[in-house]
Formats: sequence, C-alpha cells, structure tokens
Amino acid sequence: MRLPARRSAAHRLVAVAGVALLHLLAYLAVTRVNAVRPARDLWNLSTALDAAIPHLPHSWPLYWLVYPFVPIVGGIALLRMPDGAFRRAVVAYAAMLLAGAAIQLLIPAHAPWPASPAPMQRLYHASGLVLPYANLPSMHVAFATLTALVFCSVTRAPAARAAAGAAALAITIGTLTLKEHFVLDAVAGVLLALVAWSWWRQPTRDTPSLERA
Repeated sequence: MRLPARRSAAHRLVAVAGVALLHLLAYLAVTRVNAVRPARDLWNLSTALDAAIPHLPHSWPLYWLVYPFVPIVGGIALLRMPDGAFRRAVVAYAAMLLAGAAIQLLIPAHAPWPASPAPMQRLYHASGLVLPYANLPSMHVAFATLTALVFCSVTRAPAARAAAGAAALAITIGTLTLKEHFVLDAVAGVLLALVAWSWWRQPTRDTPSLERA
C-alpha cells in the first residue's frame, strides 16, 4: 500500500511544480511586455492611503515570508486533500495566476519602489528577474491569501487557522510597507484570491466535505 501513496504524492508534487513554473513564465512574459511600453501607457495607481503608509525598509522579512509560506503551508493543504479537491485546487491556482497576468497586461502600471530601499530589497530588485511592471493585482498577496484560505478550509485546528491567516496578513502588510505594491494592487490580489477560493469551494460529487481533522 505504501508504493501507490508515494506515487500519488509524487504526481501531486509534479502538478504543483507545474503551477509554479506557469507562474514564473507568466510573470516573465508580463514584465517583459510591459517594460517596452511607453511610459505614458503605464498607469499610476497611487492613492492618498498609499501616501499615509510609511516606507519601512526593515519590513522586508514580512514580504519574503510568502516564499516559504506558500509552498509549505499550501503543500500541506494540497497533499492532504481528496483527489477531486486537489485537482480543483490546481485549476484554481492556475486560473488565478493567468487571470492576474491578463489584468497586468490590460492595466500596466508602475510599482511604488522606494528611492532608498533596504539592502535586501535592493538586492532583490537587482537580481535581473524582478521588474516593476506586474503590479495590479499583486500576485504576492493573491497567492498568500488563497493559500491561507485553502489551508483554513482543510483543517479544524483553530491555532493553525489563525497562524495561516496572520501570515497572509503579515505578507500583505509587508508588501505595502516595503512599497512593492500600491493598496489597490493588494486589494485586487485579495479579491482575485477570494474568487478562486469561492470557485474551488463549490461542492462536487467526489468532494462532499473539504474540511479535515
């Protein structure tokens, strides 16, 4: 019985890796297309609320929390789901990132990158991979939010649910205080995640109950 279980886990990991690769390719496509657009075509999405949020250079650990949070917490949730729920979750993640990429192409916008970023933030920007042209919605916030929602849907443990929600909130706050995204970007990311999660939560014949002990 152990071999089929390992094979099933391996297949799920391959599917999750495929979503991660799709996300990277979509991001690269969007940023490279938007980077060659005239400056007049780029939207300015700043609001009065953005001006009121201070730039906190040392809040970068909150922003970077998404990188362990999504694969670890999301992986725990995905690997314990019934097959039907897992397939729908993969589709939800993939559809969310493709919808986000389409919006980013339709509404190309500048990121509010600070003039004096923290050393870690400066290193992040100088990597050559990161460009300030994939902003609305913030997929950083979208992935953190969807992961927290999915995780909270498959566990009854209040402490685990609270921790996942707190992590998603911290990532969102860090995204704003590090000035990687505008408030509208973050709000759009949350809304996009809610749409994906709502679709995933729809009951099906092979997923009568998503919540697990």
